[in-house]
Amino acid sequence: MDTPHARVLIAGSAPGLVEAMNAAGLTVCGRAGDGASAIRLLREARPDLIACDAILPGMDGVALVKAVRRQKLNRQPAVLLLKPRGLRLPGEDALPDLGAMALETPADGDALVQAIGAALALDIPLPPDKDARLEELLDALCVPEHPGRGCLKSAVALAWADRRRLSALKAYLYPEAARQSGLKGAQCERAICHVIDCAFRTGEIERQHEIFGDTIDARRGKPTGGEMIAQLADILRWEG
Repeated sequence: MDTPHARVLIAGSAPGLVEAMNAAGLTVCGRAGDGASAIRLLREARPDLIACDAILPGMDGVALVKAVRRQKLNRQPAVLLLKPRGLRLPGEDALPDLGAMALETPADGDALVQAIGAALALDIPLPPDKDARLEELLDALCVPEHPGRGCLKSAVALAWADRRRLSALKAYLYPEAARQSGLKGAQCERAICHVIDCAFRTGEIERQHEIFGDTIDARRGKPTGGEMIAQLADILRWEG
């Protein structure tokens, strides 16, 4: 498995986990004894992956995943929960929708390496409350019901999960949003530009200014696709 520069934060006391992560090619960037400590370390450690015991003092693994998704991070990490064989966690069915997965332990080295790769490849979708808030913002901006709205939502969710993706709009963000919407990359970009144009021709200027402030070029009168995606993703990231 090739995981160049991937960083992992370990929470809990699973024996041999540090050695296993090093052997899998990951850099251990922090260790925490419980879920609350792991949350406090997130900003400093900046992990790509959190590997943790499914049962932690004061907070089980599913609760930890939900707490991680509420944090104001430029990159949301994947989460790999290590659970005793045969244990069914409350709320475990929701893990895929939270960008997390569980692995039964003890697991041999190959199974752990495969699980790490699968966890790092997970899509991290918008949590339901942020998805609902994004719908409110799009409605407030008068973004029409059109394939471009779906592309825009997908692109915002991708940028919320990892802000670094904004530097690769044409190379990654538009093609990935297009894949999720069943379009081609160029079609997705054009569709997003179309709904932005419609929104800023028909929407309320005061509401647009309230959401975008002074970030819109007065000569252009509307944001570019990248500016729209970045602003909406940042609102979802930092609001509240």
